[in-house]
This record gives sequence, structure tokens and C-alpha cells, in this order.
Amino acid sequence: MNLIKLFIIFCLLISITVKSFEIVSDIDIDFEFDNSFDQSSSSAGSASDSYDQDKCKGKPNPYPIYNKEPIFISSTANGKLYKTGDDSNQISILHLYGEAYEMGYAHGTLLKEQVNEIIPKFMEFAEIAVKEFIKTKFALRLPEFLIKLIEEFGVNAALDYVASATEQFTPKRFFNELLGLSDSSGIPYQTLLRMHMFPELVKATCSIVGAWSEATINGGLLQVRALDWGLENPLVNYPTLIVYHPQENDGAEFSILSWTSFIGALTGYSQRTGVCEKVWLSYNGTYTHNGMPFYFILRDILQYDNSIYEALNRIYNTPRTCAVYLGVGSNESNTASLLEVSMDVVRVFDDETPFPGFAPPVPEHPLFKDLVYVDKHSQPSTDPCMANSLSQSWSEITAQTLINTMGQMETGDLHSAVYDFKQNLVYVSVATTNIPFPFTNQTLPLVSPAYKNQFIQFNMTKLFSEQAPPPPPPNNNSSSDSNNSSNSESSSSSSSSSSSSSSNSSGNN
Repeated sequence: MNLIKLFIIFCLLISITVKSFEIVSDIDIDFEFDNSFDQSSSSAGSASDSYDQDKCKGKPNPYPIYNKEPIFISSTANGKLYKTGDDSNQISILHLYGEAYEMGYAHGTLLKEQVNEIIPKFMEFAEIAVKEFIKTKFALRLPEFLIKLIEEFGVNAALDYVASATEQFTPKRFFNELLGLSDSSGIPYQTLLRMHMFPELVKATCSIVGAWSEATINGGLLQVRALDWGLENPLVNYPTLIVYHPQENDGAEFSILSWTSFIGALTGYSQRTGVCEKVWLSYNGTYTHNGMPFYFILRDILQYDNSIYEALNRIYNTPRTCAVYLGVGSNESNTASLLEVSMDVVRVFDDETPFPGFAPPVPEHPLFKDLVYVDKHSQPSTDPCMANSLSQSWSEITAQTLINTMGQMETGDLHSAVYDFKQNLVYVSVATTNIPFPFTNQTLPLVSPAYKNQFIQFNMTKLFSEQAPPPPPPNNNSSSDSNNSSNSESSSSSSSSSSSSSSNSSGNN
């Protein structure tokens, strides 16, 4: 490891002599976005004359919403574990309490077997995935020296470089949580850290929607996060909804839809805010890793921010790395915004701002009142499906119509989610979970993408109010074994009944 660190330092010194890592393409980026581009706003029906249902390849989701009570599995100090969903579409619900290290330790204790299964599989997958990625045209977004580092020394060397470059910009509590996870699971800390740098190298093509006020049937805010990251990876078998219960004066409760052992927020909801992300494939500006990984920025938004203004302030003032689109919803304003975010630019899009900002908008992406969206394709997208589907349901948009839109668009293969801020409900579907990875030619066709599977309803009011487990007895000498409590009366619910519940807690970094 010392040799690797020395080599990373050597690479950093070399990088100083490189004039620029700006990628030159046929797209001319204007970093000073001009909102005066001629694009009129549309309302429901105005786009439906141009876009018909035949232009969507997929179909509406055929299943009723799953709303049975989660099943209690076990508990330990600072953690509880439940499961929900049917046998082929099952999700772990992991409640974590206390300080960062304690949360990580409970995570590794309750899911030790899964952690020890997923990490070796994922790291082997990452080695292959990154090497395949650098053969594509999209690898041009990476600095040339980083590609050479991968080619000559392997993916782990590149992940170590990214970890080294981002470390000074990342709050220590994330590292403490990983340390606790390492200590209880037995997985080396450095391996866990490498796993968490993977999204800085390879990102997902995803879809984002925010609808509110006149666009929705009850005037409340609904937000879509559809994660398209492919099905041929081990994450398919380990979906986990992690519900964080921070200590007093350290933010408020929030959740991330993730996988066993991954603590970054690619998909997350707190009722105060909701976040999601999509790769900005067409970006051709400056690329750097000298900043805070976007999935840790998004997690801090969930834990500490109460409005879009606070979230935007955090994004503006935090050193950033890669180029992504972000979706941020706010219960306080009952609105959502899309963002183009990179090291050197932050552009914000509402329902009156033509999208995207780096190129002229296309007819297939009309504006709608009280609605923002971006589909899974490279932008600007000429696929009319999403605009057509949203125009058909405008003014009557519900969680179910958005679930159907994902099915029609065929977006959200690894997982899909709808955040219902007014009802404080989250609807989640994941890819088929009961077929073990690695898949064969015979088993891969049996793995169904999330948008085709049954969605599970989570009652976030109950999840956020779940009480911490009692502390262990004073004379308990067992260090990290889970305390199975099959007779526990605690419940962590995804039941159909819910009432809105807002948390006004806030905290400082």
C-alpha cells in the first residue's frame, strides 16, 4: 500500500504540469447560461398533440402497490434490521442510531454476512467495469493520467488516487462510519473506501422528475428517481433502505435507498428534502477529483438542509468533482429543481427555464408548468416518451402515474423510487433479488428490471420515528454479535395509511 500511495503522489505531481484536462468535442459549452432562449411554457395537453403513446417502448407497471408490514429480523446496539417485499423483490430496512462510528458498527454487525458477500463480488465487478469503461468514448471525461494509471496499475490504484484527492474535502464522519463498518464486518477499511470511490469513476444514466402544485392531483410535491446502472452487477442482490437517526443537534432523520455496505446517497429522502442524480455525459469542461464526492454532498443535504435554498447554498459552496445532473425537492417550498453541476458550474432549472443549459433545447423536451424532468438518455434527448407520458397525466399526476411513466420510459432498471412529500410516503422497486450473482446465460433473462417489478410503499413517518433499541446489559461482554429479538414489539412500517409529518431539526457540519 505504501508503494501505491507513493505512486499516487507521483501522479499528482505529474498532473500539475498538465495544462488542462478539458475535453474538446463538437459541443460548444457556454458556462454563462442565458435564460432568454426562446422557449415558451406549456401546460397539460399542449404537448400531447405532438407526442403519442406509440413513441414509448415500455408499458405501465401492472402490479398493485405492496404495503404489508415489514418483518423484524434482528437488533443490536445502535441498529435494527427488517425486511419487506416478496421473495423476488425483497429489500432490507436498516435503522442506524448514534454517532458515525456506532452507525457503521451496527451496519456491519446486522448485515455482516451480506457485507462479506457483496464486497468481494463488487470489487471484482468494479475491476472489469472500469476497464471496459475506459475503452468507451465517455472515458474521455477522465484525465489522461488516470486512464494510464488504470491501464498500468489496475483499478485499485485509481480508486486509491480518487480517495486521496477527495479526502481533504470530505467530512471525517463518513470515514468514521466506514471504520465502524470495517471493524464489525471484518472487511478491510481500505477496501470499503475503494468501493465508495467507484461512483466517481463510473456513473449511471438515470431519469429525474419533479411535479407539484397544478401538475399533481392533490397539489403536493412528487419526485422520481430512476437509477439505470445495469442489471449485470452484484448490487442487484443487496438492496437496502438505510434509515439514519442522527444524534441530537446533528441534523435530522433521513433515508437513502442503497445497498449493503454503501453509505453514499445516490437516492435519498428526508421529507424536508429529496435528492437524486444522473450522469452528465455531454459535459466537456474541466474534470477534477479535488472536491467532495457528489453522493456525500447529497447525503449532507438530506441530513442538514431544510429547503432548496439551503441545498443550493451547500452545492455552490462545496468544492465539487465530476459532472452530474441533480434533482432536489423541497417540502418547504413544495417545488423541485434540476441542476447541472460540475467543478466549475452550477446551473439551476425550474419549470420556466429551458433545459439543458449547455445546448439549445429540443422540441422533444417542452416545458410544463410546475414540472421539471430529464430522461435517461444523453442530453439534449430527442426521445419524446417522457414528455408524452407526463403531458398525458399533467394536473392529475400521482405516485402511480409516475410509476407508470417509468414503465413506459423503461427507466430505473436497478432501482426506482417516487417520493410523496405531502403524504410522507416513498414508493420503491428494485431489480429481481432472488437470483444470485454472477448470472449465467440461463439466469440473466430471469432478472427483471425494477420498473417492471412491484413497488413497495414505505411509511416514512413510522420509519423516521422508529425507536432505538435498548442498550446492552452492563455485563454484556459479547462485542459485535447481533442480539436477535424475535419477540420485539417495535415496528418499522410501510403501511398504506399515513399522515404528513415534517421534521424541523437542523444541524451544522
